[in-house]
Amino acid sequence: MRIRQLGSVVALALSVTVAPAALGAGAQAVAACPEVGNVYYSISNSSRSWIKTNLRSDYLRGPGTITYNKTTTSTVNASVSGTTSAEAGVVFAKASVSLSVTVGASYSKSDSWSYSATVPSGKTKRLQQYKEGRKFTATKTRIVAPCDVRTVWKRTFNAPVKNAVYKWQLDS
Repeated sequence: MRIRQLGSVVALALSVTVAPAALGAGAQAVAACPEVGNVYYSISNSSRSWIKTNLRSDYLRGPGTITYNKTTTSTVNASVSGTTSAEAGVVFAKASVSLSVTVGASYSKSDSWSYSATVPSGKTKRLQQYKEGRKFTATKTRIVAPCDVRTVWKRTFNAPVKNAVYKWQLDS
């Protein structure tokens, strides 16, 4: 995909000030497109998600009531594969701006957690805590000569939101 075209005035100015024969092909491409080599991240396809935390009760075979009541730290981590932690940090920063909500690689909160739920007869369930998150697609692109956009990768992230929104749910 072409990202820009040089107008005839700019092209004329370049041809007057820079002798094309004096430059190699790479230098000419950079002179014509100073963005060559730049890397960009874009965020798309955002949706609200719920990510399992480390907090869960023991299983109970119903009928009965499960009660979770502890003072402890709830921890949750983002899920993504094939990305370095430094690059993931850049993606989370970009996503936080694009999504208008702060997301990150992990989130933890120490608190007193208390929740109860009824397990129906004949079912085996446990209480599981979930943290609000955002699932989104991040795309990394690079500008290459002569001024084209190349997709380097496209990955799905599921990251916790940095807020205090949790829910408890019966899980199998």
